[in-house]
Amino acid sequence: MNLSEARRLAAERLRVFGVEFPEREAELLLVGAAGISRSFYAAHPSLPLQDDAARRLWGMTERRCTGEPLQYILGSWDFYGRSLEVVPGVLIPRSDTETLVEQALSFLPPAGRFLDWGTGSGCITLALLAERPDLSAVAVDADPPALSLAWRNLKKHGVLSRCFLWHSRSPEDIPASDGEFDLVVSNPPYIRSSEICGLPREVRKEPLSALDGGEDGLRWYMALFGWAPAKLRKGGRLLFEIGVGEQGEQLVQIAPRSLQFEGIFHDLSRKPRAVSWLRV
Repeated sequence: MNLSEARRLAAERLRVFGVEFPEREAELLLVGAAGISRSFYAAHPSLPLQDDAARRLWGMTERRCTGEPLQYILGSWDFYGRSLEVVPGVLIPRSDTETLVEQALSFLPPAGRFLDWGTGSGCITLALLAERPDLSAVAVDADPPALSLAWRNLKKHGVLSRCFLWHSRSPEDIPASDGEFDLVVSNPPYIRSSEICGLPREVRKEPLSALDGGEDGLRWYMALFGWAPAKLRKGGRLLFEIGVGEQGEQLVQIAPRSLQFEGIFHDLSRKPRAVSWLRV
């Protein structure tokens, strides 16, 4: 069996189980199983697929058919042009969050310092530090395995020396000084508890703690509103990722008076994705 035939069979199997983009995912599984690049596959589709690679491909395909996220199966995923290690139990980095990175880069001054609350895989911190060698960071998460993963990703890309990793169950236990940061950025859990059961099955395979924002979806926003303003320098920003719908407008209404609303920013799909405030 050659590479092209294997891709076709994997895609047919994925299609039967309702995978939305079976051809694309079959190709990603194939190159992952065979240890080749997509460009190599495109140039050599008629090369034979080795037996051990075929066994890996069928095993990976069956895992995908059960609803396991593709990113967990592959073990890595690209975010802001860099490959990150991805493991089960840690939120998967998504391209939507790159909107947050773009805004953060435009906000941070030379030699700026920022805090990333709920860092997960470290994707936001990594992107900012890799793009701006002048920056330093504190990356915070409540989950030790997530911090371990963030440590590995930051180390892999050579930016670990500019980041302090901190285990924190709430913002209040972060050892930060008043006026320490130019930016506090966060992609917090923001899905309403009642909506979790209606999420796609593969999203429900991700950690509940990284998805569930409480009854109204605003639990962690409120916690950060109570903590972050004092930790920001005058002229610093608070920047959140938000869910679709009216969540941005809700946050504007409940933000503390010490913060001046700046704007709601949209992702490439023209959906509201981030919101920011200025510390006045």
